[in-house]
Amino acid sequence: MRTLLLTLTLAFALSLPLVHAQHDLTKDYIAVRALFPNYQYQIAKDWNWDDFTSGFEFEYGRHLTGPLSLAIPLKIGQVKYPIDATGKTLSAGGLFNLDALLQLRPLKPNVFFSPNLFAGLGANYEDLRSVNFALPVGIGLDFKLGGAVYFTTKGEYRIGFSDLRDNIQLGAGLKFYLGGGDDTTAGKDTDKDGIVDTEDQCPTIPGTAKAMGCPDNDDDGIANTKDACPEEAGPASTNGCPDTDNDGIINSKDQCPTEAGTAANNGCPDSDNDGIINSKDQCPNEAGPASNNGCPIRDADGDGVLDANDECPNLAGPASTKGCPDRDGDGIADKNDACPDVKGAATNRGCPDTDGDGVIDSVDKCPNQPGPASNNGCPEITQKDKETLSFAARNVQFETGSSVLKASSNAILDQVVDILKRYSDYSVRISGHTDSSGGDDLNLKLSKARAKACNDYLVSKGINAARITHDGFGETRPVGNNATPEGRALNRRTEFELYQK
Repeated sequence: MRTLLLTLTLAFALSLPLVHAQHDLTKDYIAVRALFPNYQYQIAKDWNWDDFTSGFEFEYGRHLTGPLSLAIPLKIGQVKYPIDATGKTLSAGGLFNLDALLQLRPLKPNVFFSPNLFAGLGANYEDLRSVNFALPVGIGLDFKLGGAVYFTTKGEYRIGFSDLRDNIQLGAGLKFYLGGGDDTTAGKDTDKDGIVDTEDQCPTIPGTAKAMGCPDNDDDGIANTKDACPEEAGPASTNGCPDTDNDGIINSKDQCPTEAGTAANNGCPDSDNDGIINSKDQCPNEAGPASNNGCPIRDADGDGVLDANDECPNLAGPASTKGCPDRDGDGIADKNDACPDVKGAATNRGCPDTDGDGVIDSVDKCPNQPGPASNNGCPEITQKDKETLSFAARNVQFETGSSVLKASSNAILDQVVDILKRYSDYSVRISGHTDSSGGDDLNLKLSKARAKACNDYLVSKGINAARITHDGFGETRPVGNNATPEGRALNRRTEFELYQK
């Protein structure tokens, strides 16, 4: 019985997060129940209604926090105490229990069905003469009748400090939540925004938790009534108005909202403090007169481009690149050239694209053959060529038990050679496979040798050996059922896979 009870308790506890995510149980309650104790079950191990006696239970429940409450039940009644371990000899006596229980109530009390799980410590006064202690654990089920009134049931198993004092107690009666009506949940929520009135600064107008229950259109945590910019999110330091550059000047009054500046410059930066804001200062880090657009009148690098017009005043460069160096002479300044040492077009940020496919050579895996960027600049293998490679995988044949190519395979391999010559920037991976006939080691060696034979044939036809890799896998990678002739035929294959390095 104890094991069953602990199992039910654990299952109930694990289900609680699925039952209700919020707890609003701030009301206390009183309950009156008819009591039915049974001290014989733990001996007889048999459910016999004659072993149940009767009594009354009076309970007071005090809310603690969240779904937890403290319950103090007082029980008075008559019981049949077992005198010996056989359970056959009975002794009638009085029952007087006083318990302290911790209750877990996962559902709000204004729902139709409200379960609770409880455990605690109880004192048993037998005939008001002797006292012993027990650990009561159990489950209660409450059903709403109306308003603050519930039909309440409970069942508990009391684990006594003496085995003969283990017992079952059942109860049923009425429960009354103090405060009346359906307002037995934790606080009233007039505007139905999920924030109880006692914590809602705007209890009659729906709002957000961040704004303490008040409307907050821009969701910045500042209520509309206190937000200078209620439709644009901003920090409290600027009264709820956005200040993108965090310079203390709100965007609507900041002429440079994405660059931190000063109030004297209407929020714009002036790095050299020459009175000319950076966006209008051709030399923002060097002070100069407005007559020279904020630049000092000089040519520091001696390249013939005055510093006022020189984008690289300390590095010599031609006027065509506004005074900045251009090492490869492609008309794109090195500072803007992604390939400063190799000529290229401006459309490619100064990088070459030999095959003109829009993929620059440095990232083009096939720089000499045009292809889409989605295929790394390589030409996509046509469906016809894929079918040829698939045909070769099934039809390249060898002498039985050997890695010697049959003469009929030469024409097929010549088609593979033709494909490799047309896709000159691709490499090929040759994989040999066998069926399950024969020993594992022999099959592995045979598959490797056959892949090597195909490799040698391709090299003999002018394919660069550096473009080819080969290996064998024996019977470890079947594509068909080795239990059938057809499946074994499918498994005996030599695959040719084109790939980009």
